[in-house]
Amino acid sequence: MRQAFKAFIAFGIALLIVFAVRAYAFTIYTVPLDIHQMLRRGDRVMVNRLSQANPKVGDMVVFNRGVQLIGRVEALPGDTVRVGHNRFVIPESCCNRCCCPDCKLYMLNIGTRHALVYKHQMVGKARRLFHLPF
Repeated sequence: MRQAFKAFIAFGIALLIVFAVRAYAFTIYTVPLDIHQMLRRGDRVMVNRLSQANPKVGDMVVFNRGVQLIGRVEALPGDTVRVGHNRFVIPESCCNRCCCPDCKLYMLNIGTRHALVYKHQMVGKARRLFHLPF
């Protein structure tokens, strides 16, 4: 009886550690739609939530806008982008009044369109793991 209690406690502690790591360090994300030629719907990616360094062009990131989406960074703050016949500069910060150090905009390709995403909306960098066909 005593050994069963110890095993139950050890199992419970291990389960808590797994949930904590999954919630705060790494998580698995399923791609909801086709992104570029690299990712297909149903691909599994591992999201490193601890990686909050500045993303670089070409990095895949998961971001949160009510729902979690994945995209590839195409332009950094201060870069000039061309939309149609117009050219725009991605702002270095969101506004002059904001004191948030992470208030920078990045242009992401999220499949069929582009989106401007604040750094504080980013969950973490993503790496492709595998694809399940269902």
